[in-house]
Amino acid sequence: MKKYIYSIIALLMVTWCSAQMFVSQAEYFWDTDPGAGNGTPVSATDGSFSSTFEQLTKTGVATPGNGLHKLCIRIKDNTGVWGPVFTNIINVQQTLPSTIMAIALAEYFWDTDPGTGNGTPVLAADGNFNGTYEQLTRTGIALPSAGLHVFNIRIKDNTGVWGPVFRNVIDVQTTTPSVCWKSISAGNTHSLGIKTDGTLWAWGANDEGQLGDGTNTARIVPTQIGTATNWKKIVTGAQYTIGLKANGTLWAWGYNSVGQLGNGTTVDRNVPTQIGTAADWTDIASGVEHTFAIKANGTLWGWGNNGNGQLGDGTTVNKTVPTQIGTSTNWQSVTGGNSFSLGIRTNGTLWAWGLNNYGQLGDGTTVSKAIPVQIGTATGWTNVSAGYNHSVAKNANGSLYTWGANGEGQLGDGTNTNRSTPAAVFDQVQSIDAGWYHTVGITTYGNIFTCGDNNFGQFGNNTTNTSNWISVGNDNDYKMVSAGALHTLIINNNDILKAAGNNDSGQIGDGTTVQKNIFTALACPVSNLSTDEISTIADHLKVYPNPVHDNLTISFDKNISSVTIYNMVGQQVLTKAINANKTTIDLSSLSSGVYLVKVNSGSEIKTLKVIKK
Repeated sequence: MKKYIYSIIALLMVTWCSAQMFVSQAEYFWDTDPGAGNGTPVSATDGSFSSTFEQLTKTGVATPGNGLHKLCIRIKDNTGVWGPVFTNIINVQQTLPSTIMAIALAEYFWDTDPGTGNGTPVLAADGNFNGTYEQLTRTGIALPSAGLHVFNIRIKDNTGVWGPVFRNVIDVQTTTPSVCWKSISAGNTHSLGIKTDGTLWAWGANDEGQLGDGTNTARIVPTQIGTATNWKKIVTGAQYTIGLKANGTLWAWGYNSVGQLGNGTTVDRNVPTQIGTAADWTDIASGVEHTFAIKANGTLWGWGNNGNGQLGDGTTVNKTVPTQIGTSTNWQSVTGGNSFSLGIRTNGTLWAWGLNNYGQLGDGTTVSKAIPVQIGTATGWTNVSAGYNHSVAKNANGSLYTWGANGEGQLGDGTNTNRSTPAAVFDQVQSIDAGWYHTVGITTYGNIFTCGDNNFGQFGNNTTNTSNWISVGNDNDYKMVSAGALHTLIINNNDILKAAGNNDSGQIGDGTTVQKNIFTALACPVSNLSTDEISTIADHLKVYPNPVHDNLTISFDKNISSVTIYNMVGQQVLTKAINANKTTIDLSSLSSGVYLVKVNSGSEIKTLKVIKK
């Protein structure tokens, strides 16, 4: 009769050091220790040791004779250090056990054992303890004081028996995480980000004023836009930018050839300019040359290019001001691509409209639509993103669906064949985004996944190899990603921004114009100065004459407390205390050039650009 053995192995390594540690090797032996590295190898269930948490598997375990024996497990980390031996007493028998053992509960504790069942619960990664092998997970672990501590894990099986304690010595270090970036948006050849302090920053191409710094000069490092600290969300079109502030106001700047800025004109703007006076906007989205916004009442509004019905108002006429799309009041989110659009309603249904030559609408045809058309009957859609000619979406179960153009493998289904209906290609997805010809996202474990065009290194995997199947990176500390035309931005759990891909206009933001094939971290920028936004609400600040030769006059409807002048590299060149609504500043000592004038009224600060003759 064959011998059988049923055991439960749950291994956990944890570190709070600056470097990421993970399991690199595992082995087992019976009773007598043959020495580290001399046991029988144990495999990782997923085929690769590359994570802090690993589920182990081993088939064909050779058992000793009948009776009680010690099954010993030992693991090694990626620094080459073997950990302690985990042991379990096994009663080897010739008969088959009547039931299969499964993990029912897990807990952890530091240093002192509080007794079985009294530790802090640890969860199963899949949300349910029901297997012999389980991957464990726990977030928000409370740390003891700095120094060496013993971290303990204990599990209980489905018969109610608690197993031995698995221990690991942890060097707890007190570190201050970097708090910098809150959100990002990658455009065609420019990038923008909002810091955790609510300030707005931009870098990359600026030929149409899409950075919003009052110039048309490209920036190769993040440059602060204005002085506002209440930016909520930012989105980028091909050569323009749309911003939403926390007060519900809407702003736009950059290229405006077809009215995509929504200000009633087709005139470009190189500083943020408010769209109308409404203050009830809650979300925004941009396509290549068309724009959407959602109001607090759930209505959808669009403007810009409409040559293929991408606004969804039933026409193909461009709009230069926000125009309501239909009468529905349950729009949750929307996204735009190259002349087509996708949206999700609060009931979880998916909708599409506009150009459909590659099947990017997902309705099973290649016929364009000028009004939103529901895609299928499913109601579990939670996220959707439009690339240049392809579409990606995620449902509530974490499954990734793709459809549309697939010439670069951007659908990730292992082919280069276009698809006109959504097809599931990956699961365990947390967030998604579509670049012009590539698809990126983050798994529920924090890894980045990619597919499609990688000719400019936009995957950040140190290659330029294009892939038509989903590839998952090793790092698992990411939480936000944005795909541009040919570059990718990503934020990790420490709010650090990294970028990879095309950099010919400085859109990576690392101070160069050199292509990056790996994700390159950007230093958290410190405040610098740029010009103010232009509000549609009357602004009574006047600075004249401009250009100025000697005396600059400044007047405001508020009391001015001080005026400070900076050169264009941010150096202070003059300051003056004021206690009046009007003042004159003598600039005769300054050399010719462009200067920034910072006017402080106590309740608000405005910065404007002045040319000195």
